[in-house]
Amino acid sequence: MADVKHKRALVLGCGGVAGAAWTIATLAELERQLGWDARDADVLVGTSSGAVVAALLAARVSVKRMVKSQLGELADDCWNHDRDYGGSRAPKPELRPTAPGLFLHALRRRVDPVTGVAGLLPRGRADTGPIQRMIDQLVPAGEWAPHPAAWMMVVDARTGQRVALGRAGAPRVPLSLAVCASYAIPAWCPPVTVNGATYLDGGIISPTSADLLIDTDVREAIVLAPMASREIDPPRARGSRAAAWLRRRMTSIVNREVRALEQAGIRVARLEPCAEDLAAFGSNLMSPRRRRRVFDTAANSAKEAVSDALLGFPHAFSRSERVAP
Repeated sequence: MADVKHKRALVLGCGGVAGAAWTIATLAELERQLGWDARDADVLVGTSSGAVVAALLAARVSVKRMVKSQLGELADDCWNHDRDYGGSRAPKPELRPTAPGLFLHALRRRVDPVTGVAGLLPRGRADTGPIQRMIDQLVPAGEWAPHPAAWMMVVDARTGQRVALGRAGAPRVPLSLAVCASYAIPAWCPPVTVNGATYLDGGIISPTSADLLIDTDVREAIVLAPMASREIDPPRARGSRAAAWLRRRMTSIVNREVRALEQAGIRVARLEPCAEDLAAFGSNLMSPRRRRRVFDTAANSAKEAVSDALLGFPHAFSRSERVAP
């Protein structure tokens, strides 16, 4: 582990099926170049698909094992990418809105207008049971991971506020339900209700929630943001226009959060998809059919991306112990 003066956080943002594949490939290269085990991050922050990866790390599943899972090399797959994602399209949603209260909060300027609109999207019906069962096989059902600081980012449907489940002072929720709640994408996956509270995907407010590290003892933050990119090609079709708009919005949020971290004295290494990665992503980030293409592309592009991200921090992001098998 890094010294207390240089506590390191690993922030894994939302991004659907494509984002998870990109994140795992990028993490593998990050571990290689740093000589560091991502499971040893002092703080893990995960949002949506990033919460799945963060939970696996918190449960001591290695990145090497996740890579083998992506490549289909595991007999007892820790993450069955055909079964656990569902199809390329969401099941027909319910007719009722996901969280109409969020729209009222937006009208009263308590939440961002886009967050309010997300609350009006229909309630999704995709089955997140496989993800819940996967986590329950790694962590006893009803319990949290052994990691000392693993935060799963969700949005409280009643208040419209972000909640870092797993953080001190947050409601106590089983890890498997926290991950499903963080993955509760409006119009795709249903909200998760536990202990009287209903939670939605944390990505409807922020793709990373990296700013929650401010006023902690973290001094180094490695931020992986699959939904952001400073290399956004001009859209060529209606579908890509919507995807490009969303990515520009997510990028602006990450820009703001990274600036806030740096102003707070936290050194940041920021990683996000390059143009080649975006081409592999396509406009449907939930499509399992593109997953392997995304992974292979990121495995190649991450070499330069990680090197560039760490270049300005030769002392802050120092090498630590070897990566465990």
